[in-house]
Amino acid sequence: MVGAIVYFFVRERYLFTGFGTTISSLQWHWVGIAFAVELASIAPLAEAQRIVLRAGGVGADRVQMNLVTLASNAVSVSLPAGIAVAQGYAFSRFRRFGATTAVAAWSALASGAIAFCALAGVAFAGAVIARGGAEPVLLPILGVVVAGSAGAAIIFRHPLLLVRELDWIDTHLGRAGSVAGRLTRGFRESARSLTHVHPSVPTWAAAGALSAVNWLLDALCLAIAFAAVGATIPWGAVLLAFAGSKVLNSIGITPGGLGIVEGGLVATFIAYDVPGPVAGAAVLVYRVLALFGLVAIGWLAAVLLAVEDRRDGRRNRGA
Repeated sequence: MVGAIVYFFVRERYLFTGFGTTISSLQWHWVGIAFAVELASIAPLAEAQRIVLRAGGVGADRVQMNLVTLASNAVSVSLPAGIAVAQGYAFSRFRRFGATTAVAAWSALASGAIAFCALAGVAFAGAVIARGGAEPVLLPILGVVVAGSAGAAIIFRHPLLLVRELDWIDTHLGRAGSVAGRLTRGFRESARSLTHVHPSVPTWAAAGALSAVNWLLDALCLAIAFAAVGATIPWGAVLLAFAGSKVLNSIGITPGGLGIVEGGLVATFIAYDVPGPVAGAAVLVYRVLALFGLVAIGWLAAVLLAVEDRRDGRRNRGA
């Protein structure tokens, strides 16, 4: 995949004439601000997950949750199929906070559903702001995605209703339902014990708002990368390209979407009339900050959590 992206850039290299000059004139104070914004995006996501866990009856320390969120992000973008692995990592950490298997699984899945709904909203806003020739096609599609993801996030407010829906799918949709049933059997069996979980609308709205802030700060880092290369920020294209890059990243073909995300971002910006050298330089700055800077801090957080776990294990054995 990386080879295919490199081939594209080589073949279309005339689009990127002047890239070296653009990247060599970085305004480093903007780079520092962009990284600070990227790092700040972790806190609202961690708080959203704390809110969901608290709705399940589990309290989590704020500092610990921020460390877990940093570590989960590092796992997510460092490994193939990293999102699935990161969900498993988050599940194990939620269990250490005292959550039952059912609450931990429900919290991880509900947080993901809320976050995807917020991301769909960001993409829709980007399509409205960016306009362009693709708007008549994008807006109806994104509208359906927003509605569907919002419905999924709402269903997670009622875990027992979700279990009944999955049971119905297993029973009535033939072979496809049988496959879905096998995939969700473990979750359904554990989720039947969540009779005490009834998050309020304000609680769910707060988690959704914090998830949206997380995405918007991440997108703001990408926007500031344009300022770092001395270019005007194409706000609508930034939101749209950012949301699309997260979807590409979720496919998990390469660690962190390496090659795929960069190609998708650059292609989207060029489609919205951003000069090739500017698009390439801004994307490079953003990806270095998000893929290496934030990931390095995330793995450090993972090591700190592992050391703390080992210390607690020794203390428990001594007791």
